[in-house]
Amino acid sequence: MVKRSGYTIERRKARFAYAFLMPTLVYLLVFQLYPLIESVRLSFTNLNLLNPGSGRYVGLENYRNLFKNDPAFWRIFLNSFIWVFGSTILQFIIAIPASLLLNQNIKARGLWRGLVMIPWVTPTVIMGMIWKWIYDGDFGLLNYYLGTKTVWLGDESTVWGALLFASMWKGFPYAVIMFLAGLQGIPNELYEAATVDGCTGFKKFIYVTIPQLAPVIFMTGLVSIVISWTKFELIWVLTAGGPGYRTSVLPTYVYTKAFGSFEMGSGSAVAVISMVFVALFSIVYLRLFSVRE
Repeated sequence: MVKRSGYTIERRKARFAYAFLMPTLVYLLVFQLYPLIESVRLSFTNLNLLNPGSGRYVGLENYRNLFKNDPAFWRIFLNSFIWVFGSTILQFIIAIPASLLLNQNIKARGLWRGLVMIPWVTPTVIMGMIWKWIYDGDFGLLNYYLGTKTVWLGDESTVWGALLFASMWKGFPYAVIMFLAGLQGIPNELYEAATVDGCTGFKKFIYVTIPQLAPVIFMTGLVSIVISWTKFELIWVLTAGGPGYRTSVLPTYVYTKAFGSFEMGSGSAVAVISMVFVALFSIVYLRLFSVRE
């Protein structure tokens, strides 16, 4: 009788746990898994919302058209690499020294740590509108202080630099917080041992800080790359992928095709290609991390 009572209690606990998990599971099924499956299905059709007779199964035709007949696709694919890796590298270049500084016993350290998070917690659309105003060719703050009339977001020679700087400003606080957490987990004994061995401050950074921080850098890099790859709002607010397709990336191209031209089949094919590439890249990236470990 005792065993039966205990078994009943365990079952009630399990049901209670599943009851709390159910909203999350429903959300994942409805808003994550279903759109994913539907995108894959639509990518094999010629669905165009402006053509009532469309929606037939066409196999790999959308993919063949993108790879062979779409003159903008490969440039957009290259733009995605520039956007993702340029943003991530710039974020790390700023985040590593910033985290080292914030890890020191400086005055008002808590205040500075809080201020660093402002770009990260600011909504992306609002941040994009602020930078668009800064870069404005007629009334922008950047031109005002530089005394120029440069159209930063309309000139092909300056648009990528402007976009990457805005992306760096938006994303580097996340890397700072991750690196700061990693720095606080490094034992002081390692630095003391390095001092005994005659290491200077820079050598401590190379031989102690970087190796100990490497796992955090590696995983933060993966998260930053995935976030940047899917970051649609910032680049859309700033340039909408223009001029032409010069700053378009795969997520903006999905929007242009699916909701601009209403070519749902072709737009879904772009989305599937983007998803597959990110998945393969993540697998290779994690495999390299496992090999290194």
